[in-house]
Amino acid sequence: MLMKHSLLALLLTLSVLMTTQAQTVWAAKSTINSNTGDAPYAIASGLVDADALPDIVIGTYIGNTIEWYKNNGDGTFTIQPLVSNVLDGIGALKLVDLNGDTFLDILATGYNNNRMVWIANDGNGNFVNQNVISNGISGASGIALGNINNDAHLDIAVTAYDNDEVMWFSGNGAGNFTLETTRIDNTLNAPSVINLSDIDGDGDLDALIATTAYDGNDVIEIFRNNLIPSGTVSFTKDTNSVATGKTGIFSASFEDLDGDTNLDILATEVSVGGGPTGSLYWYEDNGSGFTETAFTTAIVNPSVAQFKDLDADGLNDIVLSSGSSGAGDDLVWFKNNGSGSFGSETVIDNTQSQAFVYTINDFDNDGDNDIVSCAYNQNDLNYFENLLESLDIDDFSQQTISVFPNPTSDILNFEVFDATVINIAIFDILGKVVMVKSHDVNQPLDVSTLANGIYSLNINGEFMSKFIKD
Repeated sequence: MLMKHSLLALLLTLSVLMTTQAQTVWAAKSTINSNTGDAPYAIASGLVDADALPDIVIGTYIGNTIEWYKNNGDGTFTIQPLVSNVLDGIGALKLVDLNGDTFLDILATGYNNNRMVWIANDGNGNFVNQNVISNGISGASGIALGNINNDAHLDIAVTAYDNDEVMWFSGNGAGNFTLETTRIDNTLNAPSVINLSDIDGDGDLDALIATTAYDGNDVIEIFRNNLIPSGTVSFTKDTNSVATGKTGIFSASFEDLDGDTNLDILATEVSVGGGPTGSLYWYEDNGSGFTETAFTTAIVNPSVAQFKDLDADGLNDIVLSSGSSGAGDDLVWFKNNGSGSFGSETVIDNTQSQAFVYTINDFDNDGDNDIVSCAYNQNDLNYFENLLESLDIDDFSQQTISVFPNPTSDILNFEVFDATVINIAIFDILGKVVMVKSHDVNQPLDVSTLANGIYSLNINGEFMSKFIKD
């Protein structure tokens, strides 16, 4: 720990790590495990054990293994004992605190045996007390979490692909879940994707549902929660569909792609059996429906699209993976230029086969987001480190910044040349903003109220580094 403290202090006092003109490049693929369980198809990341480093959990569709990998803090990850489970065909997996003890538990579905289970984490990464939520979800597949009934506890929505319904289970905050008789939907054919968000700003969670029948009739639909003002959870499908006539919607999520505070939809359509090339879509709400925009991508079979900031400029970028077998681009990203403008596709990797799923996190705690992906055909788990490169080096020498002491228990001091007031944003290890303020550099900044841990510090939207709060 002493070495880590010294290193972070050196980084803070000697250098500025990035500017708004930073350029993201990626290290070559580093394989974490070249022999995962057969067909890795689900992934999540988060603080599994008692340290401050994001760990990885995967689920395999054919091998039926749940594997968690401890982050060693040096760019390597070590597989831990397999997590016992009763699932067959693991297709979805989340890390979330389901029993209110602050530790991240595992929530997962088994498509082939119609099950959804959660497995408790004791806080040290030991997963015990497997809890079967249901054995009756026919074709259990996609899952989403949120407070559907506004009782302050997490609920679970799940797609029953084989029974053409989307079910939800109300939680009591202590790890107990009850199947609600009112379905979110039972009219769509082969629902597989579910996401929750308050799209209409009325204070309750609405549902985004997409189907994956691969028959040319797949749809994306919005179901609005009538909880407010009715007082009872029920869902009504919008008159206008978001999209119709598609062939396999693999992912769909509510995102504000153009920064206008209105939620848009980011979705992918796959390519099946030598049919038409799949697509990456942006659906913009125009007030009377959704306008479709297709991104230009070399990926023939798009799988998962996520909206995350890769270049630390405060704008979320689009990341896309490929479900194609063999050679081809497997991970790409589109830089967000602001106001709904995105740069052309940039390749992150082209060495995997069917990189269906991936997770984005700051795995090395250096202030930028990295990527870990599963290669379904190769049974590989791979790590891609984000090497945020800085341009205009001459500008850096004119913008020297020192932040001290580090570690600190109560205050941070700043030395910033050519500035007296700076804008500060502090983020916790999960990327949550914990402090934003304009600050006089001649005064110490009080951080005594922050919990102990590692924090990212952003100054003027240009410079970022880290400090330890002891």
